[in-house]
Amino acid sequence: MNFRSGFVSIVGRPNVGKSSLLNALLDTKISIVSPVPQTTRYKIRGVMHTHNAQVVFVDTPGMHALKEELAARLNEVTLSAIDGAELLLYVTDVTRHVGKEEQDIMHLVLASRIPVIMAFNKIDRGTKCLSEYTDAWNQQLAGFPAAKDPVRYYMPVSAETGKNISRLREAVIGLMPEHPPFYEPQTVTDFPLKFRIADTIREKLFLSLKEELPHSVAVIIEGIEDKRRLCRVSASIYANTDSQKAILIGKNGAFLKEAGTAARKDLEKMLKKKVYLDLRVSVLKNWQEKPRVLMELGYTL
Repeated sequence: MNFRSGFVSIVGRPNVGKSSLLNALLDTKISIVSPVPQTTRYKIRGVMHTHNAQVVFVDTPGMHALKEELAARLNEVTLSAIDGAELLLYVTDVTRHVGKEEQDIMHLVLASRIPVIMAFNKIDRGTKCLSEYTDAWNQQLAGFPAAKDPVRYYMPVSAETGKNISRLREAVIGLMPEHPPFYEPQTVTDFPLKFRIADTIREKLFLSLKEELPHSVAVIIEGIEDKRRLCRVSASIYANTDSQKAILIGKNGAFLKEAGTAARKDLEKMLKKKVYLDLRVSVLKNWQEKPRVLMELGYTL
């Protein structure tokens, strides 16, 4: 039996559903999801196993046109994930119009000279902008006269409803080279546990925060005491200002308690044991602009 395996980088602009699509492809939750751009801040690997193939999907932060230090680091993470991939899964949101940010990503994808599957995501919400993406792609292609079209499949999908996810899996496997597996059969992700826990906490905060605040929030795991029946986790939540800290805590600690309870439930499912979660909120002004802090928080992983 010929076995296929390889690496697939999931790319696209922020909030197009890359993390949701990864979770749908794996049929398990690996990457956090929220309506807020910059939710994914790491390069996260999720491993799909079948009887004759293993596909390592690399979920990346959305490419940002922003110039701030954090956005620059996120773009670096994305670019590093493209290097060495056998395939790019280029995800678009067909409910949003094509803009300059999208055109820049198309240019990057085309210049990489890596085979591509273009996934038109969120078709369950309508397809009013779908033709814009094919037109914009053809315009980009015309700017590379010596290049062949790297798109192997144009595929409308819905990560939310599961439409065409099976077809997408089959298409991806068919484009993988013959190669032995890279990971053991039980491995679902190689994303370090402390970052998975931090991301779970951050997701619950994001889902309830005001739109402008999530970009000012970071979570760092200070300690994990993992025993057979109980995992104790202590985590610091960083905000930029005292007013943001007050929002994160909430009146009489209500907001922090609610987010912590939701995170604990998810962590207990993930770890398959009871979890004790100790959350503390601190002010760390302008942490997004400090390379040393970003490195300590793991945003260069």
